[in-house]
Amino acid sequence: MSQKLPQPHQSPVSIHLLNIIIAILLVFWVTLYFYFFKFNGNITGFFRIGSILPLSPFLNAENTLIYQGEIGYDGQQFLTLALDPFLQNPETINSLDHPIYRYRRILYPLVSYLLALGNRSLIPYIMVAINALSIVLIVTITSLYFKSDNLSKFQALFTLCIPGVWMVLSLGTADLFSSVFLIASFYCYRYEKYKLTALFISLGCLTRETLLIVWFALFLTSLIQKRFKQIKYLLYGLIPPILWTVYISFLELPGKVRVKDNFGFPFLGIINKLISIVTGGLNGSNLFEAYMFFILLFSFVAIFILYVKHRQTNLLMQIGNSFYSVMFAFSSMTILGYYLDYSRVFMDVYFLLLLSLNLTKIPYKTILFSASGIGSLAFLILHS
Repeated sequence: MSQKLPQPHQSPVSIHLLNIIIAILLVFWVTLYFYFFKFNGNITGFFRIGSILPLSPFLNAENTLIYQGEIGYDGQQFLTLALDPFLQNPETINSLDHPIYRYRRILYPLVSYLLALGNRSLIPYIMVAINALSIVLIVTITSLYFKSDNLSKFQALFTLCIPGVWMVLSLGTADLFSSVFLIASFYCYRYEKYKLTALFISLGCLTRETLLIVWFALFLTSLIQKRFKQIKYLLYGLIPPILWTVYISFLELPGKVRVKDNFGFPFLGIINKLISIVTGGLNGSNLFEAYMFFILLFSFVAIFILYVKHRQTNLLMQIGNSFYSVMFAFSSMTILGYYLDYSRVFMDVYFLLLLSLNLTKIPYKTILFSASGIGSLAFLILHS
């Protein structure tokens, strides 16, 4: 009787490597697609520069892709800061819509400037490269996050289905860079790397101050789980963002933090959004708007459902989800009015869902990420 040969087994290492390779290939081709087909070989196209605000003194209008009649997007502000992160030229401040608000988010433009060694012709390319690399890093860290679970290690590739990922890549904002720090802090928290957890969330807060939500989620989870050593390091991690905020206050920059514009009475923005969808007709843009909005809503709900079924393993994700839910409830139509805004602002909700352990027979994550993947594909093909 012949002996039965063992079945071939794919090691976790090879799965992680395959995830990384797939991510690199897709990000590479999408970036080239944006660069050559969407922006006609003009790197400034990645930053959605409008004609209303003054152009950075370090940009040449003749070589810059400018969208006439538009105020521009956040990427324009980040590029302006990256070209002059130390505000040496007075015209840089005049080119920012809210200088004190923009200067809080210093890490992404500062890192871009440093990596380019101050070469302003390279800075836009470096910024795009950072966002592209951030996508690959998120896939890599997420794949490692699930290394101790009896789950498909390929679910890290769900990152590539999130619409906000490709929107941020095309708009040159800091959200992907900050999400790397979010994912890294959650990974380190899960595997009890206390100092690194605090370091990554601290860097995240210097990239985008809204990640204070995640800091509070880590702090409260540590308190509930009695990880007092982690609490100590998290408090240390607050020092750099606080010092940076204090430093900015001494600069006496013009502008203010745009809280009133972005937030209002609870649920009013959501109600207004639903009304606009219902009354918007059956045209393609309104249907896509509704599609993107409801995917985000269902993601909030899915995280809660997974927490109810697996409380201990998903506690951190649910606390973070609760904080983001409060932020969502108070959001005005300034954020909720357009899919590019809320898909980007609440992109981290998708990452919280991605990191939630789903041990049930109902594939909540697979269904939602498949649906969001359709949205991503539509965005890549149709958005201009």
